[in-house]
Amino acid sequence: MENGKLTEKQKSVFLFVCDYVTSNRCSPLIREIQQALNINSHKSVIDRLLALEKKGYIKRKMNKHRSIRLVSNHIDVEAI
Repeated sequence: MENGKLTEKQKSVFLFVCDYVTSNRCSPLIREIQQALNINSHKSVIDRLLALEKKGYIKRKMNKHRSIRLVSNHIDVEAI
C-alpha cells in the first residue's frame, strides 16, 4: 500500500465513487464513472482506480462488476 496525495484526476474519481456509494449503496460500474466524469477512455478509468487501490483508498475484485469498496468512510477529503 502506497499512501500519498491524489492527483486531481484520481481525486475526482474517488469523490465520485464516494458519492455514488453513499447514494446507491453499491459501487459504480467503470462505464458509469467514465460517463459521469466525461473520461474518453475506459482504460483511463481503470488506471485511476488502480492508482487509488495502490494508495490504499479503495479495494477491488478484478473482473467483478460493482466491486469497488472504500477502505475507510472517514477519509478527510480536504486532506487528499
